[in-house]
Amino acid sequence: MKHLLTSLIVLLSIVSLSSQQWVDTSYTIQTERDIFYGTARGFAGATDSLFIDLSYPINDTVPACGRPLLVMIHGGAFIGGDKAEDYPPRIREDFAKRGYTTASVSYRLGQIHTNQAINCNVPLWNCYNMTDSSEWYRAYYRGIQDVKGALRYLINHSEDYQIDPENVFIAGESAGGFIAMGVGFLEQDEVLADLVAEYPDAPAPNQLYEGACIQTLGLANNIAEMDLTRPDLGSPEGTLNLPLSKPYHIQAVGNFYGGVFNNIFTTNAADPPALYLFHQPCDLIVPYRTARVLAGYVNCLLGFPANCGYIVNRPIVYGSLGIKQMIDTMVVNGVPTSDYLFDNTTNNWNCLQQATNQSLSCHTIDNYWLRTTNMATYFAEYIDTCAVSATVMLEDLPDLVHIYPNPANHVTTIEFKEVQAEVSLVVTNALGQVYRRQTQQNCTMITLDVEEWQSGFYQLLFEVGNQRISRKLIVNTGN
Repeated sequence: MKHLLTSLIVLLSIVSLSSQQWVDTSYTIQTERDIFYGTARGFAGATDSLFIDLSYPINDTVPACGRPLLVMIHGGAFIGGDKAEDYPPRIREDFAKRGYTTASVSYRLGQIHTNQAINCNVPLWNCYNMTDSSEWYRAYYRGIQDVKGALRYLINHSEDYQIDPENVFIAGESAGGFIAMGVGFLEQDEVLADLVAEYPDAPAPNQLYEGACIQTLGLANNIAEMDLTRPDLGSPEGTLNLPLSKPYHIQAVGNFYGGVFNNIFTTNAADPPALYLFHQPCDLIVPYRTARVLAGYVNCLLGFPANCGYIVNRPIVYGSLGIKQMIDTMVVNGVPTSDYLFDNTTNNWNCLQQATNQSLSCHTIDNYWLRTTNMATYFAEYIDTCAVSATVMLEDLPDLVHIYPNPANHVTTIEFKEVQAEVSLVVTNALGQVYRRQTQQNCTMITLDVEEWQSGFYQLLFEVGNQRISRKLIVNTGN
């Protein structure tokens, strides 16, 4: 299920229910850099060492179960970028100031370039020509495995870093957004298995890519040393930092102008993470809708004066609007899926404007404080505390509430195990307007007559003492 809302309406609804805890950047923080979390085989046979930068508050009151954890993942087209550059360190530090334990992580980089001699005298243009489109997916998949390994490292050390394993949040930008989506949603049944199984050996990249791309990006010393075999990559879980010492729960995922390769929202329907999406319609790198990666970039430079040829072997990807449409279609068809907040701009700068004025780039965050505060405000609604109220703990509440039928078109019943405390129910519609409010003692059942309600999505907010849990109700009355 999901909110069919504009960004502004969702945020107004959330703010009405939330305090500024987990939103205001009010704490002093400390950072530990280059924490080693493992090694793994790189894209061309080399062994990559992987690291985490970690930040946390030093003047907060740590919740009894620990702080929420945010893992931030850098972008770079799966061939570049760094955990300590651009947005990742800034978001890591700012969310630590909001009360999280936060991490920015490195992961394996690299794709095998084509053996074709495709040349364009535009910086990095050549570096995006891969031997086949599977290289994009395999690089994404390795990133998922590594970030899951980093997450297991952090959960296995949750007491050391004062992390609450039940409150995990994953975010990423560009390629890191793809990986964040994969970590949060990808299940084994949704893997494009043929692309990550043992794959035919790649031909050696053309020499024109060696200095300009492979060496400059630090992917390999030279082409001759590269192992061009492509082994089975195994499970999306990877092997780093197994066994896991305790379970964890990903509450929400943040995706800044990244995307997905296929529908990864189908088999995680029992308890999917919430999803924050930000994208600009004029993005030249990751398409806003559905197209081949780098579609806008390629079209920008095909004609005079650059006169470049097409970048070869680019896969089709779904950007944030494509993801939104994918989820919307699932909801229309009655398939349970994620709540989401779709945050975007109306900017529509063309490629010439973006090329001549870097401040107009659309593959970026247009307003850092607005967008990161929007994500923080949205995430705050999904942070569960672990304080005890009466005889009920919040972590027990999901087993106490059963709603049926859902979707409902006439009457729906909310059934509880007996609760020895006062239960309050507030029902709000998609605009955040209160539809119903009631309080009962020692509650076992509440019946709602929805026959006259407008069709749509409703939030049911239950409070037991000072504990709170929300559920979503779909009403389909035809009104």
